[in-house]
Amino acid sequence: NMVEVAGIAGIDCFMADMMFTAHDWDNIAHLVRAARGTGISPMIRVQSFPWADGTDRRTISDAARALSLGATAVTISVGSAQEVRALTELKDDWHRQIHLRRFWTAEEFPEYAAKTRAGTLIVPTVESEGALDELDEILAIDGIELVWLAAGDVTKILGVPFKYEDPKVMRLLEGAVETAEQNGAAIMYNMGLDSPDFDSMAAAAKRLFDLGVRVVGLGAMEWHMQMALEHIRKNSIG
Repeated sequence: NMVEVAGIAGIDCFMADMMFTAHDWDNIAHLVRAARGTGISPMIRVQSFPWADGTDRRTISDAARALSLGATAVTISVGSAQEVRALTELKDDWHRQIHLRRFWTAEEFPEYAAKTRAGTLIVPTVESEGALDELDEILAIDGIELVWLAAGDVTKILGVPFKYEDPKVMRLLEGAVETAEQNGAAIMYNMGLDSPDFDSMAAAAKRLFDLGVRVVGLGAMEWHMQMALEHIRKNSIG
């Protein structure tokens, strides 16, 4: 229901988080179908743990599965530029909604493959020291169009936990936007726990857009519901 509500409200994209929630694959499939009915784009955050060493091939498999269910974008928390290079190979994977016939002859496959590549968005999530150290390299990787600087953990790395617009954070964000533009890419950044009400959220989003951030995450829908309910309760019965 919330996917449909967000789509009707004019939100461009929603993210379903499989990293730290109870979402399973059946639920993801239903969310993707709901998105198609309202024109909102589904981005799936598959599980990973970038704070450990090495590349987990299961993460690549999960990203491929999300795309095969019809997600137009996947976001993966990465620990290095090398992980990102491995993930970009999914743009050339042809498995998309394989319960449907997507082409009818071998001669039609090249056109289908080109459309699949053009319509697949791989979004590295940068929230570990390893990925942050290699941010410029990640932004320069061929096929990367958008990189998400996940504010919560990025602010912790910079020593200003959950201060989303601290000067240290803003300097990093400004530099990332500039580097992204030089490489034909863009930056995603999110608001979060420092936004006490909807007016402050809207103002923060506008500041980020004015800075050059292309995609602004609004935070969890559940947070917004909690904010609304607490506001009503406090202003009605105290």
